[in-house]
Amino acid sequence: MLDFPRWKIWAIILTLLVGCFYAVPSFLPERVTAQFPKVLQAKVNLGLDLAGGSYLLLEANTDDVAKQRVALMEEQIRTELRRGDTRIAIGDMSVKDRELSFMVREPSQVDAAVERIRPLTQGAGMTGQRDFNVEVRDGKTIVVTPTSAGLSSAVESAMQVATEVIRKRIDEMGTREPTVIREGANRIVVQVPGLQDPSALKALLGQTAKLEFKLVDMTANPADLARGVAPIGSEIVPNADNSADGPFLAVKRQVMVSGDELIDAQQGYDQQSNAPVVNIRFNGTGANKFARVTQQNVNKRFAMILDGKVLSAPNINEPILGGSAQISGNFTVESANQLAIALRSGKLPVSLKVVQESTVSPELGADSIKAGITASIIAVIAVAIFMFLVYGRWGFYANLAVTINVLVILGVMGLLNATLTLPGIAGFVLTIGTAVDANVLIYERINEERHRGRSVVQSIEYGYKEASRTIFEANVTHAIAGFIMLVLGSGPIKGFAIVLIIGIATSVFTAVTFTRMLAVQWLRRKRPTEVRMGPVRIVPDGTNIGFVRIRHLCFVVTGLLTIAAVFVTFQRGLNLGVDFVGGVSIEERFASPPPIDKVRETVNGLGLGETALQQLADKNVVSIRLPLPDTADEGTTNTIVEKVKTALAAEFPGATFSNYSTVSGKVSGELIRNGVLAVFLAIIGIAIFSWLRYEWQFGVSTAVSILHDVLITVGFFAFTQMVFDLNIVAAVLTIVGYSINDKMVIDDRIRENMRKYRKMDMKSLIDLSVNETLPRTIMTSVTILLALGALLIFGGHVLRGFTAAMMLGVVVGTYSSVYVSSSLLITLGLKPNPAERKVTKGITANAERVGPRTEG
Repeated sequence: MLDFPRWKIWAIILTLLVGCFYAVPSFLPERVTAQFPKVLQAKVNLGLDLAGGSYLLLEANTDDVAKQRVALMEEQIRTELRRGDTRIAIGDMSVKDRELSFMVREPSQVDAAVERIRPLTQGAGMTGQRDFNVEVRDGKTIVVTPTSAGLSSAVESAMQVATEVIRKRIDEMGTREPTVIREGANRIVVQVPGLQDPSALKALLGQTAKLEFKLVDMTANPADLARGVAPIGSEIVPNADNSADGPFLAVKRQVMVSGDELIDAQQGYDQQSNAPVVNIRFNGTGANKFARVTQQNVNKRFAMILDGKVLSAPNINEPILGGSAQISGNFTVESANQLAIALRSGKLPVSLKVVQESTVSPELGADSIKAGITASIIAVIAVAIFMFLVYGRWGFYANLAVTINVLVILGVMGLLNATLTLPGIAGFVLTIGTAVDANVLIYERINEERHRGRSVVQSIEYGYKEASRTIFEANVTHAIAGFIMLVLGSGPIKGFAIVLIIGIATSVFTAVTFTRMLAVQWLRRKRPTEVRMGPVRIVPDGTNIGFVRIRHLCFVVTGLLTIAAVFVTFQRGLNLGVDFVGGVSIEERFASPPPIDKVRETVNGLGLGETALQQLADKNVVSIRLPLPDTADEGTTNTIVEKVKTALAAEFPGATFSNYSTVSGKVSGELIRNGVLAVFLAIIGIAIFSWLRYEWQFGVSTAVSILHDVLITVGFFAFTQMVFDLNIVAAVLTIVGYSINDKMVIDDRIRENMRKYRKMDMKSLIDLSVNETLPRTIMTSVTILLALGALLIFGGHVLRGFTAAMMLGVVVGTYSSVYVSSSLLITLGLKPNPAERKVTKGITANAERVGPRTEG
């Protein structure tokens, strides 16, 4: 353990230097890093909650894919059956429930028709299935149906195309550094830094830009159209605006020319009316089709259909042979330009709907960065002073390791081009507190071994060896919670999980390997005869508290508190944030604490629905929650926000907008499900790990204690009515990780003492184990509370709920680890290793003590 050859020393130093070096670009302005080599330009990206900007979550309507697939197959079948010398005559095609069916006029040609159609189908990925099934019914009707495997493959392909189309459209707007990524099977996340009014962006992204030219069916009966009945071979399409044709128009189903054959689209003006229009140009194939269709249908009407609505249906007065056309339709200059951009960047293969959005002002982002940095610096200073007072030289090693650990985390995030969010800053502050936990474990074990009579070298060697096993096991359980957040979380929560997971890996390296190297160098240079800690001892050496003796009282208190927490939760309910209930949430900052009744009266006067207001910990900030608008218009949300901002600014001079977010009912339901599932999986996963690692009693006691910690935390939020949102779910998961970390340390010592003291009764053994680990338990809790205290006071109001949950969780977790989890092992029937023994009073009365090793 203490063998450090020169190559290993240099390997450790170089690894840490590289990690710290890659953190440097994140502190430099972009104009400076732009001059660096490409490999050194990687830096941490700031999330929208820090940089300001707009976030959109788009969901695709996958039913569109099935309709398009069937329509394309219909066109291909028509073409194929007309091809060649032997044409196959068929009746009208009909589509119902995704089934395309038609009759072959000559029954003897049915088999030939099937043979021609089957090659039009394709394999659906690696599934071994075709994308369409072709079957014959009643001897003469052919039915073509898309398969589930084919639809899945088509949806995947459509989402890939949609992601690229969205990226092109945003680039056309000249927006700086947008982020467009897939999320799940049918969703796309769009983040645009600096964009404060996303209404134009939503309108552009919500436009499929599916342009089709179809012939108008002049035989349609207006009465039939009013009843929704179209002639065979035609379909009913709504008019985009009030038209002389009425609200609907019958058009042929066959697409004569489509927007896929465009090469350019530009906003322009009509030469006669000077109204805004869109001028389009077709490619060679499209120009030929357009010319042929207009030649063959002079004096007939041609409908220009955009996203399922008729923009205009002019009469074809003469053939149009130049490959150009003009789209008109009551455009404004802005809407015509948006349509031109959409047509140039290509049509979306699926329609997209905004299901979640948020906008953060740059001022709030700057305030969050400032508050986060301030909280981090104060946390580092507070923890560093405390560690130095308690551990002296060893505390200096721990402080150096923590400082390097923070830089290495930034370096790794820079290499991964990870995004730092506001919860991510909270993750940094939490890492500062938890990173010293490994050092506390090691130093307390060294101090303990020295008091048992081991030499300085043996104490240090044994301290690192024994503590390393516990550190590894505790961090595995902590990582379980982190990975669950990463998989099931969304947005900022993933940012928190990334910092947490990277911090777990780097802190083990810096706290164990790096500080061990420093300790070895000190041993070689100084040849010390004593291991001295700092002047302050939080828990005196030789502390002997009878925790097991009062276990029944603790069980009663714990049970009553848990029942009370559950009762309050069901009785009062949680003040769920917009993440979980859906709606529009607006945060407004006032020049001074405003009268809530007056704010409510002002907002209610706008007639936007039932208003819920909450004054946050920062009394100048008020959270306003409104129901989602009923309309599907993408710009309605922005209209609501603007109305609220204008009304409040007029009534309260100096009031400024901070941020707003919108969550649909569907997404809020998913977030609730994922949040509950994440907590449940964390508890079960960690309990199973404890069960497999130790006896089953350890797994059960761990699960019970963690459930107690979670219920108490949830009950606290029900009692205080603080907002319970996704950040709080992240806090609960972190509490689960911390709590199990605490319990693992005690459980590991109980296991060790069961091997060491074979004749000690279980009650005395558990008391001994808890007392031996008590200094580490208290020290870790104090360091984390110091870091969280800095975040609570200086970190700003956005993370105040998160921090409050974490601080409560640390206190409750420490209590349950010391008073509940360990004592519960006796109730569950955990027995020491079989040996004849007598139960006596005192912790070590019947101990078969293992003396210190004499080698070395």
